[in-house]
Amino acid sequence: MFKNFLGKDRSPLGSFIDRNHRLSQELLAKETKLSRNTISDLCKGDSRRPQIQTQQKIVSALRKLGYNVSASDFW
Repeated sequence: MFKNFLGKDRSPLGSFIDRNHRLSQELLAKETKLSRNTISDLCKGDSRRPQIQTQQKIVSALRKLGYNVSASDFW
């Protein structure tokens, strides 16, 4: 579990987005065709583990955007 600059708990995915300033939840939602609420929920500090298909969409979108990541980086 991580905390952002406001002291809120963040998931590994949320922390990754926070650290990469050209990346946003909105952009990730657009690239994955997942709802903004889904991305937001996955960025919160609880221990949510998305379905495999959702994980694949997120990892594929991040790779398309130039990030070298895998599902194990986040879940």
